[in-house]
Amino acid sequence: MRTLPLLALLTLAACATTRQAPLFGGIDYQRRDIAGEIPAHVHVVRISLTRPGLRFAVTPAETGKGMEHVAHLTSAYMAARHAQLAINASYFLPFEGGSRGGEDYYPHEGDPVNVSGAAIADGRTVSPIETGLDERVDAMLCFAGARATIVDGQACPAGYTDGVAAGPRLLANGRAIPSTQDYSIKPHPRTAFGLSKDRRTAWIVTVDGRQPDSLGMTLPRLTALFRQLGASDAINLDGGGSSTLAVEGPDRKPKLLNRTIHTGVVGRERPVANHILLFAGER
Repeated sequence: MRTLPLLALLTLAACATTRQAPLFGGIDYQRRDIAGEIPAHVHVVRISLTRPGLRFAVTPAETGKGMEHVAHLTSAYMAARHAQLAINASYFLPFEGGSRGGEDYYPHEGDPVNVSGAAIADGRTVSPIETGLDERVDAMLCFAGARATIVDGQACPAGYTDGVAAGPRLLANGRAIPSTQDYSIKPHPRTAFGLSKDRRTAWIVTVDGRQPDSLGMTLPRLTALFRQLGASDAINLDGGGSSTLAVEGPDRKPKLLNRTIHTGVVGRERPVANHILLFAGER
């Protein structure tokens, strides 16, 4: 079994200050402020998968404009679906980052877009298996109600109704999956999902990045964090300016827990192709 360097684990433990608060029944939020050469604000949501009524969902197809989806802000989509939590999910195309602070990016809200790799929602295929389209896509995050699993490839096991292909995979049955892609070894904003070995606990992690006080995280460091949390399996999702963690506030309006960045503007939220939703059940 390949292990991460002890120094990486010690660095996470020694330099992190934490703030913790409950969100919903069985769902807790923790912010970790990691100091050092590569500072990072890390947002961790811990989910008890045994909570009655809890369930996950993936954005279904919306093909009216000729592609698999139309783009939506994660926070707005969460509110429209009356979910309690949402994150961005798949990589997507076409995409243009746009100029700093400008409007020349793509997609805007309502623009047509396709996800990269397979996606299913409510048992229906949204996007087919697509190998070679994006080298980062090497695994699938799958859901069936409150059950979740991460598997290699782009096909969910029988009985799983919702899922997105993404990657790189970070952990597989406790084993760290190395990656030398430039995307992996430079710090960026991140969105990722992890599971305990017994599949009773899940973690959603987002990392603020491209900001002076939070540069982001490399994937090896993110893998070390999931190990520290107690995850046995973990997968990286779309990141960068797409990274978004939204929750339903006490007033039922959406609130961003992470500090988004889009077109270089801190606090600006990027429209994305699809999302992973969490419905909290009993509250």
